[in-house]
Amino acid sequence: MKKANFCYAVLTASAVLTLGTVFSASAAQWQALGDEWVYVQNDGEYFKDGWKQDGNLYYYLGSDGIMLRRTLIEDDDNYYYLGSSGAMATNVWKFIQNPEWQGDELVGEGSWYYFGSNGKAIKSDGSKAKVYEVGDKKYVFDHYGRMMSGWVTESGEYVESEDDWANGLYYADGEGDGSVVTNAWVYTTVPDDTNEDETEPTYHFYFGSNGKKTVSTKKSIGGKEYFFDERGVAQYGWHKGDDGDWDWSYYGDSEEPYLRTGWFQAVPDSEMHSSAHDDGSVYWYYSTSAGKTAVSEFRTIDGKTYAFNEYGELVTGLKKVKVDSSDKKKIESISSIDYISDIENVEENVYVCYFGGDGAAKTGTQTLTIDGSSYTFDFKSSGSPKGAGTNGINDNYIYVNGRRLAAEEDSKYGIVEYDGKRYLVNESGAIQKNKKNVKDADGYYYCTGKHGIVVHEHLEEKCTEKEHKEE
Repeated sequence: MKKANFCYAVLTASAVLTLGTVFSASAAQWQALGDEWVYVQNDGEYFKDGWKQDGNLYYYLGSDGIMLRRTLIEDDDNYYYLGSSGAMATNVWKFIQNPEWQGDELVGEGSWYYFGSNGKAIKSDGSKAKVYEVGDKKYVFDHYGRMMSGWVTESGEYVESEDDWANGLYYADGEGDGSVVTNAWVYTTVPDDTNEDETEPTYHFYFGSNGKKTVSTKKSIGGKEYFFDERGVAQYGWHKGDDGDWDWSYYGDSEEPYLRTGWFQAVPDSEMHSSAHDDGSVYWYYSTSAGKTAVSEFRTIDGKTYAFNEYGELVTGLKKVKVDSSDKKKIESISSIDYISDIENVEENVYVCYFGGDGAAKTGTQTLTIDGSSYTFDFKSSGSPKGAGTNGINDNYIYVNGRRLAAEEDSKYGIVEYDGKRYLVNESGAIQKNKKNVKDADGYYYCTGKHGIVVHEHLEEKCTEKEHKEE
């Protein structure tokens, strides 16, 4: 009978987990006091203020000897949770109302805690954030072991003010499962008085495998290069490098802030071309695989030749291009041709080139309109620079700076000068070779030699000489 009474009143701690099973004889010193449990020592006194193990489970007895349940406790600067059975929680998440002894603004609110295999809540040491992996995700915890969300500083503090977002090193998704963002982008709106366009811009941030925000570096992500400032903002727009005044790279717009390579369109930076920037003018640019924008140069791209002015803008139309005497791919200046007189008396190292609507230098014969009149040009398909206006006689036509010399309209024939010689040409510009007594629209006669050089000109009567020798 005595033994039976003992089993009825004294239960094992493992029974407390299910709140119904009886204690085993191996833990006979556990004793029920109504709805509570105590541990009676050999001297008959209650065990107090400490842990007792029963099997694989641990229980905590308070200052009055009563086993604690459903509460968060602190012991030796660590935090533990005792469940409804009184057993110490291990390897588990718990959503707990923050107790008053924590003494901060989160008291009374609920927070998530994670208790490891030793029962200790995962927490920071108070000097830096504690990032801990549970499953395949990372979480950040404060010095009380509370899971944190939103922006968290390196020291493990919440970013108190929205204006201090730049101090955040980690970003935990409070609207999702609370895990720290890793190997992923966060696109979020923040206040920024330094932004000239808007006071609450939306920025891109990237967080690495350790959960830390990427700052003050260039980084390749998904095959694209990004540039992050000291705040972690992925930069967009134009950025000037350290290699001279025209070391510019373009990182797109705020929605797609990655380094542009190859062809792209953009409004120039105010420091590059102030008037075009103010007008919002959009130009084509070309950057190398390293992101360096082509400036003041000829560049061959996919077999075609293009020119870029001193602002890096793609050149189109009929232009005079002055090149470096030692490197004809380098451009010193570019000027427009508005009148046919603009291509006369062209100085050394200046070439007339025609760039189509796509910017590619045209080669071969082209018919162009200048100041309302139509002219025929020819541009070289070889040499440097490719597309330069032809000079000399080509295919029975005479070209000077690319322009074909021809008789005036409705004159039938006319005399043009080239290389100190006078040639007879028709209205299309064809050289008239070995001609005798050809008559222009005014009724005057001309005779030429075998190269088309004029022998007799402006004759009112036909020439009667049998042979015409050029001088």
